Amino acid sequence: MRKRVVFGFCLLLLSNLSGCSTVGFSDLFTNYASQLTPVRQAITNNQLNTAKQSLPTNSESHSNYLLNQLEHARVNDLNGDKNAQSQFESVYQQMQVKRQKAKVQLGSSLEQSNALLTNDSVIAYTPAPYEMSMLHSYKALNYVYQNDIEGALVEVRRANKVQTDALNENQGTIDDALKAAQQQYPDMGALMKDVKNGFQNAFTFYLSGLLYESSKQYDDAYIDYKKALEINPENSYLQQTILRLAKRQGFDDDYAQFEKRFGKLKNTVNGQGEVIVLVEQGLVPKKEEFTLRLPIFTSKGDARFYSVALPVYKNTPYAEKFDKIELAEQALPLKPLVHIEALAAKTLEEQTPARVSRQVLRLVAKEKVRAELARSGGDVGNILANLYNLASEQADTRSWLTLPNQISVARSFVSEGAHSLTLDAKHSVDFTVSKQGLTLIYLTSINNYFNSHVVQL
Repeated sequence: MRKRVVFGFCLLLLSNLSGCSTVGFSDLFTNYASQLTPVRQAITNNQLNTAKQSLPTNSESHSNYLLNQLEHARVNDLNGDKNAQSQFESVYQQMQVKRQKAKVQLGSSLEQSNALLTNDSVIAYTPAPYEMSMLHSYKALNYVYQNDIEGALVEVRRANKVQTDALNENQGTIDDALKAAQQQYPDMGALMKDVKNGFQNAFTFYLSGLLYESSKQYDDAYIDYKKALEINPENSYLQQTILRLAKRQGFDDDYAQFEKRFGKLKNTVNGQGEVIVLVEQGLVPKKEEFTLRLPIFTSKGDARFYSVALPVYKNTPYAEKFDKIELAEQALPLKPLVHIEALAAKTLEEQTPARVSRQVLRLVAKEKVRAELARSGGDVGNILANLYNLASEQADTRSWLTLPNQISVARSFVSEGAHSLTLDAKHSVDFTVSKQGLTLIYLTSINNYFNSHVVQL
């Protein structure tokens, strides 16, 4: 009898490693954030080849496949590998197929069923809207570096559509019982700051506005700059840009309202060019595991409390390494456009009701399996089930972990000619400003890793 119980239990394990998406034993018992720790450490130490070699490589049927593709693309992008662009495009195309195929609904239900006896890591990872908007932003930047503004504009339109679709899809209400469970989560307010949702990214709108402006499509630029300003109204560089474009395009009513809110438009000198500096810093935080006690009621109505593992972010905001630059002998503050950690934390908060709901169903399902194994296999079955439940109960800590933590901007008019930008004694960039032109300087700083791109738009 006991041999049959052990054999049946092994079949149960194998069945949960099959289906529409697959996982390995290491994925069931070691969370994703822990697996990516060596990769993140290698990036911060400027050891990109080591980071690339440390990345997991999985088959298309693996539940982490799309996420692994994003990580590979990002590391290749940091390393200047042109394959990054095609990898980003591959993820986008796969997401398009995933949305369009009706059979995905069946696949998702099977994955949800498997998750009831394991954990959420068996569910195929779908990149969050903020992650998809960053994918398109990186593709747009790569086109910009190749002086392909039209290609870049295609990508920023895709990034903006991601946010529009997410806004339309997130209008539902949350059940009161699940709201109560959500409130038991540790506070992440300091991390989320005042973001309204987890998908509206002022950086992507700003980049879109900048590209439209470089193409002299000023009305379109004005629209997207305004969207960025709505998300980040305290950014003084955005305020000045909106004032300047409103005046240029003759939007007198808008100009009067913005002037009342933000003050006067600063004067410029004829013949100067404009320099836009975008700086990404750090790495987005990884999720930690949080234990939540939930009640499960027996057939007799007795409440038994079980501990479940859920993901959470530590409520400690990122402290940027650089908060100012020296640009052509001007000291300029860096003003954040987006705190990606805030979008990630808000996304997690928005996902909490569904996660808690799955955890309740998972507890019920695992308890039924344990009771059945205990009935048929006695102590052996009970011990096996309890060991499996304990080992497999881990938080789903998956997210795109090679993204930056925040992206900031500085913007100023500069005289024509050769100049330099300085972050600190170790990091400086030489550049040339053309008369009445736009110069984009994009900087990436991740501890010991530093890279720069200079483009005349």
